[in-house]
Amino acid sequence: MSYKERLTILHEAEINDLYGIPSLSLEGKRVSFALNDPEQDVIKSIRNRNHKCYAIALLGYFKIKPIQHNPPYKELQEDLTFIAEEYFAKFKVPRFSVSRMQKARIYDKILNLQGFKTWDAKQHQEPLISYLQKVAKSWIEPRFLFDACTEYLARNHIAIPKYTVLQRIISQVIKQERKRLSDTLKATISADLAEKLADLVDGESTLTVKELKQAAKSFMFQSWRKS
Repeated sequence: MSYKERLTILHEAEINDLYGIPSLSLEGKRVSFALNDPEQDVIKSIRNRNHKCYAIALLGYFKIKPIQHNPPYKELQEDLTFIAEEYFAKFKVPRFSVSRMQKARIYDKILNLQGFKTWDAKQHQEPLISYLQKVAKSWIEPRFLFDACTEYLARNHIAIPKYTVLQRIISQVIKQERKRLSDTLKATISADLAEKLADLVDGESTLTVKELKQAAKSFMFQSWRKS
């Protein structure tokens, strides 16, 4: 399934805001990149000074949003410069790259410091789906379920996975809940009424749900005026 065929939950700007690295003011940098004693010990255990600065940046971002970022050097440059000036006098961070293995090791340290687990579909997906199935019985609006996802992950100290992962899970939950509702309706109401209700929901009836609501408001207003 292509990206465009998937369920739309967040707008592009919202996706970038959530999954992009935060834009920090000078004071924000001081707060986010400040290290407590255990964090300082972990940073000291990293040999390469470039990687030390990189780890401090990723740790600061993770404190703001529990997401594992993979930003290019250009996006990090300003924050890396600040970190180098703050912690390593006279050190100028050159352009450098971090291998996938090095980044994984750094995130292992960050997750351990923050008491979080990385997303593991085999371990975490089914419990999340079970939770969302309960939530969906109240409301199946995609954004509501997405917010429920991030709240669940934060409460269980699990790093937020890629947007497409949550998108796929929420699509599955909505599909399952619609089927459950459909099966319940088929078992409790006549076929004719079920068809009419479906037409109302889909907007194919000559009288839509929106129009019914407006009619109800008008009726209430007229009743109020007569009283």
